[in-house]
Amino acid sequence: MTVVIFLSILTVLAVNICISDWKERLISNKLVALNFAVCLFIALLLDVSPIWQGLVISLITFVIGLFLFKYKVFGAGDIKLLMGYSLCFDFSLALNNLIGFLLVGGVVVMFQFGWAYLTAGYQELKERGVPYGIAIASVSTFNIVCLVLDPSNL
Repeated sequence: MTVVIFLSILTVLAVNICISDWKERLISNKLVALNFAVCLFIALLLDVSPIWQGLVISLITFVIGLFLFKYKVFGAGDIKLLMGYSLCFDFSLALNNLIGFLLVGGVVVMFQFGWAYLTAGYQELKERGVPYGIAIASVSTFNIVCLVLDPSNL
């Protein structure tokens, strides 16, 4: 029962993060902190993967994220969000998650370019950027739910 409650909370947070990132291109620190707390709980109490691997992946995400943030590839909210999700991953799942959210992020970019083409809104697209939080939250939540419910599916 506890598992279902925390996976439900994680899913609701992911939906709110996606909506926030789509509308405002901003991920609230409160949502990120709640997401971090839920992921930490899942990692510690449900023992989905070795916590030391999650901490190492989270640290690597932070270091690479600083570089990507400096060159305006990712926003700070995206990096913090990914650090929280990384706590639940081992090394192989982290790579799987990275590939997944880059693919979904590519679909989001193609959708945005199509919309910009139809509405001639290229300048708005350039100013607002790409909502990578949608891809990060959806793919990471999916991977964590699959991992918790049946680890052999990954």
